[in-house]
Amino acid sequence: MIVNIKGERHDRNFVFALAIIIVGLLFGRVLRALLDKGQIESPKKMHTILKQCTMTALLLVNPIIILGAFWFVEMDDIRLIYIPILGALAISLGGGLALYTAKLLKLDRKKQGSMFASGTFTNLGSFGALFCFVFLGEASLAFVALFRLFEDLIYYAVGFPVAQSFGDRKQEARSESMWARVIRNPFFLVTIFAIVTGAALNVSPIERPDLYADLNRVLVPIFTILLVVPTGFNLRVSKLKGFLKESLTVASIKYIIVPVSITLLALLLGLKEYYEGIAFKAILILAAMPPGFTSLVPPQLFNLDQDLANSSWFINTVLLIVVLPIIFLVVVIL
Repeated sequence: MIVNIKGERHDRNFVFALAIIIVGLLFGRVLRALLDKGQIESPKKMHTILKQCTMTALLLVNPIIILGAFWFVEMDDIRLIYIPILGALAISLGGGLALYTAKLLKLDRKKQGSMFASGTFTNLGSFGALFCFVFLGEASLAFVALFRLFEDLIYYAVGFPVAQSFGDRKQEARSESMWARVIRNPFFLVTIFAIVTGAALNVSPIERPDLYADLNRVLVPIFTILLVVPTGFNLRVSKLKGFLKESLTVASIKYIIVPVSITLLALLLGLKEYYEGIAFKAILILAAMPPGFTSLVPPQLFNLDQDLANSSWFINTVLLIVVLPIIFLVVVIL
């Protein structure tokens, strides 16, 4: 009997990735249940701890991961410039199609705004980075960072302003420009710093310590847990009602139209042959991610339809359990 070791390793990686997401979400829900039952003495302290988890993941753990990935991967091909462009296209296409279909469905303006948020704000961080890492290895993390390079810029420059235009029209007076807000955003700054530092070390004579690979094997799951637990905690399950048609519309965009379109573009741009196909497969995975928890923020800020946003986020996240094995099989076959 021939044993396919590589296949067994892929299977373990798939189960490991799925387990981290499920356990993290369930743990967040347990914390919420304990809080609702009054078994947590200081709700304010719990909220503070979970916020610190998110900040630690984004401002400390993620930059270390990105720096190590860029220090490791060979960055000597002009085709790399296509990856952040494809990432920007994936985000923009998701939002544009969601808004277009919302108008076709004749939804009111607040529902249209929530559909736009669901289509635009994507889970490239906790889910996308984890799946790329466990399916493709550490080298894929550099391509994850490149794919996400314009993410914050699009969110702040386009996502939030467009979503706001569908909600309450009251706007606070802002003395600084949109560009000033983007370049001062700490999440944007630390990401750029990590990319530049890692790339500089890559071309320097300094070799990356072997220990870094083992470090990232620990940091990537930790990064995901730190983001997923607060997500499970903050999910408003009581608001999940109706909106099946709208949620499935978003699913068809996020899981079919966007990944197929972006993957075909990557193929046409010759990325399938680059870096043993890892860059191409990372793009495929990232283009097929569901709405992120950030998609729930604009509806809260701008008085959009929060029930629609919550339903879309939850249903599409649950559908990932069905979609992920398909992504897994495609990645293994390619």
